[in-house]
Amino acid sequence: MSNLDITYISELKIGQVIPSDIYFNKTLLIKAGTKIDDALLQNLHNWGITRLSSLYTKNETPEVSKPQIKKKEKIFYSKELFDIKKLFYESLQYVVSETRYGLILNGDAQITWLENLFISSLLNSQVSIALLSLKKKDPYSYFHSFDVFLLGSLLAEMSGIRDIRSFAIGCLLHDIGKLQISNELLQKEGKLSKAEFDEIQKHPLYGVDFMEENNLSSSYRDLVKSHHERLDGTGYPEGLTESFLSEEVRLLAVVDTYSALTLQRSYRGAFSSIKAFELLLGKHHKYDKKFVINLMELVNIYPTDSIVRLSNGKKAKIKSVHENQPYFPFLEEIGTKRIYQLPLNFSVTISRFIEWDQVSDLEADDDLNKKEIYWSYFINHISAGNMEEAMNYYRLITEGMELNNIFIDVIIRMIKEIETKRVEGELSTGEEHDAFLKIKDILVETFNK
Repeated sequence: MSNLDITYISELKIGQVIPSDIYFNKTLLIKAGTKIDDALLQNLHNWGITRLSSLYTKNETPEVSKPQIKKKEKIFYSKELFDIKKLFYESLQYVVSETRYGLILNGDAQITWLENLFISSLLNSQVSIALLSLKKKDPYSYFHSFDVFLLGSLLAEMSGIRDIRSFAIGCLLHDIGKLQISNELLQKEGKLSKAEFDEIQKHPLYGVDFMEENNLSSSYRDLVKSHHERLDGTGYPEGLTESFLSEEVRLLAVVDTYSALTLQRSYRGAFSSIKAFELLLGKHHKYDKKFVINLMELVNIYPTDSIVRLSNGKKAKIKSVHENQPYFPFLEEIGTKRIYQLPLNFSVTISRFIEWDQVSDLEADDDLNKKEIYWSYFINHISAGNMEEAMNYYRLITEGMELNNIFIDVIIRMIKEIETKRVEGELSTGEEHDAFLKIKDILVETFNK
């Protein structure tokens, strides 16, 4: 019998036999006598097992009668595995709620898959050290990154992304450049100056530098560098447009924004998942609509006015959504006008998203299209401080409108969009403040006519 004291996973061969039960945390992973094949090798890789004790070749019979073969501990670095597993569940408890995730993590299968993916990612010591350094420096950045890992990995699997493990690590490390940003700036609650905001926007480039200095794989470098780029070229750090952004970067941009909007911050409350999806759908020129829809279908949460297909084959329009139970909306069945809540027993569910009625209305009406184009220019000029140009578009937008409608449909919308631009990172807090001063001037001019 050929007996090796230590065998590294990289040295394993098809046909060798595991001589002893392999346990982790009292869970039997692999039974003694199991022959190694491709599937088992993949499982060992996913579980992060790096080396084993004695193995037998396929022509040898394990001496199972000998007590030393049935040793209970057969995973090296089990303390490391246990610590990673503990971190996974502590982080899971911190970020996951049904108001943001729907019911997708209520079963064991998805959680187990994510746990194995997290463990295998952090058994790369460079990834682990980087991520734990971020957790120590800025807990919010760590938990946001973990949240993006959960949602991003699930969405990547649903969307057919090929190398999910590399994508998952990219999600975990996408904000690693914030290690180079001062704690004072990262955790500042007051308004940021333009110089401070410019420094924050350098974190993707700092992240690339960090990866190069630490010899981290280039397979997720684009995710670190480009997760703040936007389809229309308004993102940073390079202002790349749609044709230069990979599927993985587009997906990450959607999940990163959804997470940032819906997680609580010290200086603002969290947006509801409904509000976040409205924002993402409304900005289809910035975010890949395919991945926005996939994310909605993943968590099964849809904003008001969504047109959806039900599991019984019927179409319905979502009439209202309760923020605490967004996965059980009230529906108006198209064709019958019958209004009812999605059944709590899941006898009828939403199968897929068809369209958002607010978007389709805009696309169908040329006059409204013009108004939206004017609106886009108006908001951009307000944000940039170009009041003369902004007022020209303001007059085109408000032409023929009554004062009450101007206040509701223009002023209130303008305030919300300026706030959203700051939340998304398109404006600094200081620039948001300046924009609000401009809005005050517009109010004075409007109501003093």
